[in-house]
Amino acid sequence: MIRTIPLTAGLPHQRFRVELGGRVVTVRLYWSTRYGFFCVDLRDDSGPIALGRALHPGIDLFSGLNVNLGRLYLEGEPATVTNLGVANKLRHEI
Repeated sequence: MIRTIPLTAGLPHQRFRVELGGRVVTVRLYWSTRYGFFCVDLRDDSGPIALGRALHPGIDLFSGLNVNLGRLYLEGEPATVTNLGVANKLRHEI
């Protein structure tokens, strides 16, 4: 099953909670002005899951991690502050 996690364009920093694979995860997105892409921090109640992962199309944010949460990836154009959630979608797949 694939679902879309809503993102808000125009905000260089945002934080929200979402259920992923039966766990409530806090997602923090922040724009890196130095490198020109969004970074992602993922945490649950027990602590960090992944910190500082770059948000690029087609790249699984859980790749290389043994977290059993499925796949979380950006689909569409590379994310910018103005096109986030408009020209791309954050997808969760289990």
